[in-house]
Amino acid sequence: MIRTLFYAFLLFISSPLLGQQPTSDTNRCVQNYTIDSKVVPNENQPTSTAIISWDFSKTPNKEHLKVTLIVQPLNSCWKGLDGKLRSEVKEFKILNVSKNSIGKQQLTLTDLNAKCFKWQVVMHDSNTNCETKTEWQFVSFL
Repeated sequence: MIRTLFYAFLLFISSPLLGQQPTSDTNRCVQNYTIDSKVVPNENQPTSTAIISWDFSKTPNKEHLKVTLIVQPLNSCWKGLDGKLRSEVKEFKILNVSKNSIGKQQLTLTDLNAKCFKWQVVMHDSNTNCETKTEWQFVSFL
């Protein structure tokens, strides 16, 4: 029984994170972008670094975009997206998307004071006053 739980835990923490790649859905006001997440192990440390990267280089009208990465630290990591909220939401604004259309945000356990978190990106087109949100994604540092 303990072996089964151990293997299930290993499978959970070692499974690769799937990035978000929205399709050209005509219902979305922001299109042709890529947002991915991955966890990178740190040498000589028990926890990893999460990297959330974006590419808006093929997005039309990106000079009107206001993009915010929303990160919610969680407790109860085994519950994934349904984990209990640990602390306040942290927002990372991606400034000047037209000039910085490709970039990344690194997050560590000490940055968030949590072993896991969920994240989402909100994109607001100020020209059309239209907002697009990605689905929430779960990341564990363990």
